[in-house]
Amino acid sequence: MKNFLCAFERIFLGIPSECVAELLQVSQAMHTMIETNPSRGEVLFSLPRLLGRAELPAPHGIRLKPLDYPAMLVRALREYAGPEVPRIMLVTPAVETEVDIPHEAIQELPGFIGLPRLSFFKGVSFSDARMTAFIDPVLLVSRFLEQGDRGL
Repeated sequence: MKNFLCAFERIFLGIPSECVAELLQVSQAMHTMIETNPSRGEVLFSLPRLLGRAELPAPHGIRLKPLDYPAMLVRALREYAGPEVPRIMLVTPAVETEVDIPHEAIQELPGFIGLPRLSFFKGVSFSDARMTAFIDPVLLVSRFLEQGDRGL
């Protein structure tokens, strides 16, 4: 399973490559967890702000492919960006590399980890003294919309 790895302090966040449309440099600083760019039809989500690390610079963007969002999530996205379903951009400190991690190397997270607060994490792997937490992009976008500007 191919994933883009985002360096986030001492861990990596894994975003499934099949969900990624493109990687971009982000020139605007985000001052809130969710911002819109109407001229480009985008909604930007700040991973550092969601994870309580607003002070981290986040110059990289991961534009997600159109995903199969539930109808309730599509309505919430339209509240931010208007009648069209916007393009979703995850803003992150760094996108390091794309790697192939075997499915069997990803361990499910036990229920006591803090779910549903961290329900957008679908698993974790450990290799080369590196921890990678894997994200379900649909659940991640849901969490952003639920949290608004509060963070975790």
